Amino acid sequence: MRIGVTSDIIFSQDEPFRQREGHFAQRTLMNCLLENNITPVIFPVGKPSMAAELLETVDGVIFTGGPDVLPKYYGEEPIAQIGRTFETRDEFELALVKQAIRMHKPILAICRGLQIVNVALGGTLYQDIGAQFTPQNDLPQLQHEQKAIGYSPVHHISIDEDSLLAKTFGTRAFVNSFHHEAAKDVADGLQVVARADDGMIEGLENDDKSIQCVQWHPENMWDQYDEENQLFVDFFNRVHHF
Repeated sequence: MRIGVTSDIIFSQDEPFRQREGHFAQRTLMNCLLENNITPVIFPVGKPSMAAELLETVDGVIFTGGPDVLPKYYGEEPIAQIGRTFETRDEFELALVKQAIRMHKPILAICRGLQIVNVALGGTLYQDIGAQFTPQNDLPQLQHEQKAIGYSPVHHISIDEDSLLAKTFGTRAFVNSFHHEAAKDVADGLQVVARADDGMIEGLENDDKSIQCVQWHPENMWDQYDEENQLFVDFFNRVHHF
């Protein structure tokens, strides 16, 4: 099985790039795929017109974490607290989401991936949780940009019992958290299937279960927690049977 993985771009004056831009994907995610006998295919940040051709080479696609999504793609101007953005990557991945759906390629979306899928389908985002998000349930806002090491879970989420996520985690999970943007208005065709205790959206899925989005980073935890690896295994199984 071949799984496409979206990449980011790093600019470095050090070896091996020598003042050049380099496409990269996170090693922990690559290790997860390889340990599960999956062939990763790293998609370069390219032209939107390349989406169909790239998707022809894979059975499913993982949308990875990365910079903030430009607010212009959901009809807003940037607020002062927005982080680094990368328009070229946004344009490519927005096209990739839409083309993957047209071509019936299952999607697993992680962190920024959840956000780009939501925006591609017509949803909106909180540009900065601290500035724009109001906690629910009479609770203070949770720490969504954790200080703990990346594989350590820091807060709980509640999961819809009828969701794909519940088949993996049950109705309660303990996850890590590295984001200051988040889904706000959820796109038509997606359903909220998990929330943090303060009301933050932590999981989205669609009706036919070809799209699964999580706000945390299971690729940082897969070799420490069995259920995080099982999230990937379940995705690979869906790809096989889709």
